[in-house]
Amino acid sequence: MITSISHKIKYFTQKTYNQFLDTIQFHRLSCSCGSSGCLIKHAYYERRVKTPDGCITIRILRVICKCCGKTHAVFPEWIVPYSQILLKDHLKIIQTHLSQGSFEQVMMSNLYIDESNIRYIIRQYLRYWKERITAFALVLGDTISFHCLKTLKRQFMQIKCIQNILSV
Repeated sequence: MITSISHKIKYFTQKTYNQFLDTIQFHRLSCSCGSSGCLIKHAYYERRVKTPDGCITIRILRVICKCCGKTHAVFPEWIVPYSQILLKDHLKIIQTHLSQGSFEQVMMSNLYIDESNIRYIIRQYLRYWKERITAFALVLGDTISFHCLKTLKRQFMQIKCIQNILSV
């Protein structure tokens, strides 16, 4: 899995994901095996994402390393691997939980997020991420993706323990 820190977006669509891909310099990406410049476009798979505009399906690019044969999905930082909910919504939910606020505004900003999504995200945060955030003195905010990818080799709120390569 490769996550690239890129420009912020207001709305997430297939078009914005394709624009993100157009900015990637594939010859500069590294594989988890250590090889650089060996990744080529390989395939796509579909992924559903809950946005304020609806539940949309995005075609996610996979690249393959010519040296070791490993494949990697290419993500912008706004996608949390293995989650249908965008990073900005994860952050809103956790910040609201920490301030003991009402989740009504979160659910109104994205009608496709419900109480069960909120409970799941809070449970995952408390189970897997709260201690890590504290231990590494990380601050919840705009730079959390960069710091988690750099220090923990995982996107913030990424639950599966699969290495995630940071591409700046």
